[in-house]
Amino acid sequence: MELPKLRQRASVLCATAILAGHAGCVGQIGEPGVDPNRNPISGDASTPADSSTSTDSSVAARPIDPQRVTIHRLNRAEYNNTVRDLFGTRRRPADAFPADDRGYGFDNIADVLSVSPLHLELYDRAAEALVEEAIGAPSVMSMRQQFEAERLMGSVGAATTNAWNLYSNGEVAAMYTAPAAGRYRLTVRAWQTRAGTEDANMAMEVDGASVRMVRVPNLAAMPGEFSVEFTAMRAGPVTVGAAFLNDFLSADRTEDRNLFVDWIRVEGPLDATSAPPSRAQWITCDPAAMGEDPCAQQVLSRFGRRAWRRPVTTTEVMGLWSRMRGVTRMHSGTWEDAIKLSMRAMLVSPNFVFRVEIDPDLTATAPHALTDHELATRLSYFLWSSMPDAELDMLADTGRLREPATITAQVRRMLADPKGQALSQNFAGQWLYSRQLDEHETNAMLFPRFTADVRAGMRAETEAYFDHFLRGDGAMTEFLTANFTFIDERLGSLYGVTLPMGTGVRRASLAGTPRLGFLTQGTVLTVTSHADRTSPVKRGQWVLSQLLCTPPPPPPPEVEGLPMETTPSGSLRQRLEAHRSQPACRACHDQMDPIGFGLENFDAVGVHRTMDGTFPIDSTGTLPDGRAFDGAQALARLVQTDPRFPRCVTTQLMTYAMGRGLNEADDPQLESIARDWAASGQRLRELVERIALSPAFTQRRPEPSMR
Repeated sequence: MELPKLRQRASVLCATAILAGHAGCVGQIGEPGVDPNRNPISGDASTPADSSTSTDSSVAARPIDPQRVTIHRLNRAEYNNTVRDLFGTRRRPADAFPADDRGYGFDNIADVLSVSPLHLELYDRAAEALVEEAIGAPSVMSMRQQFEAERLMGSVGAATTNAWNLYSNGEVAAMYTAPAAGRYRLTVRAWQTRAGTEDANMAMEVDGASVRMVRVPNLAAMPGEFSVEFTAMRAGPVTVGAAFLNDFLSADRTEDRNLFVDWIRVEGPLDATSAPPSRAQWITCDPAAMGEDPCAQQVLSRFGRRAWRRPVTTTEVMGLWSRMRGVTRMHSGTWEDAIKLSMRAMLVSPNFVFRVEIDPDLTATAPHALTDHELATRLSYFLWSSMPDAELDMLADTGRLREPATITAQVRRMLADPKGQALSQNFAGQWLYSRQLDEHETNAMLFPRFTADVRAGMRAETEAYFDHFLRGDGAMTEFLTANFTFIDERLGSLYGVTLPMGTGVRRASLAGTPRLGFLTQGTVLTVTSHADRTSPVKRGQWVLSQLLCTPPPPPPPEVEGLPMETTPSGSLRQRLEAHRSQPACRACHDQMDPIGFGLENFDAVGVHRTMDGTFPIDSTGTLPDGRAFDGAQALARLVQTDPRFPRCVTTQLMTYAMGRGLNEADDPQLESIARDWAASGQRLRELVERIALSPAFTQRRPEPSMR
């Protein structure tokens, strides 16, 4: 389906063409030359940015530029959540979609969310299944209708007092209206007058075709009832009847075989089912009473408003309806068939698959505010990874959402909603790498305690821990140094932590243990390890990249990794220090390794230890700026107080919220938000509010002219 009045850049038009059926235009929908792996602060893929929180006067003087935002395809998590909230379904159709590409550390970056022909096929399959589940068929009760044969008209014969006498070969039939497609039972009550050596033969017919041949030995004193089941392919008229097949009259006319039909009965549908409860939510009128077109407009306008996340016009709805009704009529389809096809078309439209934002004036160059409906969509996919709910829709419809106080109130309401867990699952899951735990491979022989239950418990711990800081009063100043966590019994056993009474994941104290804050959680310690050993390099790189936003450059191509040793010649630290003595290795490893060494007291699945095999562990280190530490707890405190940490948290969350990478044009807003948030106590929900109120989030810059 075409997207009305969408006049975007060429790449966006390409996406529209794809969903309209022009599969030859396939590729990434983004800005040419964008490198999704470049440094998220500087935009430079090779040189880390200076991410200190000091505000350069030239940065502060720059004008605010909300920048262009590529049209955003729903990723798999967003698609699943959206159809969940639209239909109330438990289906997760996007689990079968191609994996989403990642950029800037996240899978919701619009520039890399490509569309392929396979997407189109799977979108249509999903739409068909979702609509059928939601609408189903009208509730139909199994009914019985009986036709007295003497009141019918046969092709031969005549009516008697209580039957139709077929005195020669012919049939008597009735017109039955099937209320729905399904299985039915046809029953005929009949008898014969005996003549000759055979009994009367009767064919039971549906739409003129024989469905059963029977012998009728019964006489008038005790008529027989003969039944057969048949299938009606659709609701509507069905001819049912009985035919006499072997008339006989003796030569002297003293014997005459006739077939008498008392009545014809139809029961069904035998497989009658009730309509799904969700049907009444969408089919809100009777086309027979209201009229097909007005009823269709009512149904599709309501569905389109929810599915397209904005009001729909009469032209859009009736244009779609007229095409779909025309298609179904060509194939003898019903009004309901056309409604279902129209709803499917709405679900494969760019209006549903993409988060559409339109520039009202193509000649303008200045930034403009999003419409209330576009802002509602940004908010809901930022916080819930899903569509707006009824309250957001109402505020958008009345034009009140863009008021700052309203935005703040809605952010607080949405974070308190159970759907607010999406930020912990999708943002924190990617920022903190807990999502990667599902695919991480660990040597089961070396680490038998790392079971599927422990793996699940680690991910649950990280999500619950982040959720505490997101929706509670905890400040991010404690994120790396908190003396508590959220674990279950299995993970508590692995950690050596005693849990309070209860079941499931619950808060537990880390007092008196070697653990402190997030850096000692099993999630990050496991995913930054190899399958058979720890990796100080990966752990140090993770801290620099994810918490300080200063990733080291990639290693030179000619540098070899740490060689494997059948019999270790020393601890892993000793072998790495020998490796980093090479000039080509030292520059990077001097940044990463000391951080990783501080976490060496935890093995490849996060179990605390004091020995690396037969060698004692040395967890001391000195950072490039001269700060020294001893162990994970001291390291956590250094990172926690690093001025780059609050800016990096701001960068990560703002990148996720915007669905695009940040660059120099974002520096004024980024600096302002990070500085003010750090000064106000670093409560995570306040950072969410500041981002939601920022011009980068509430505005957009027009697309460059295509002329």
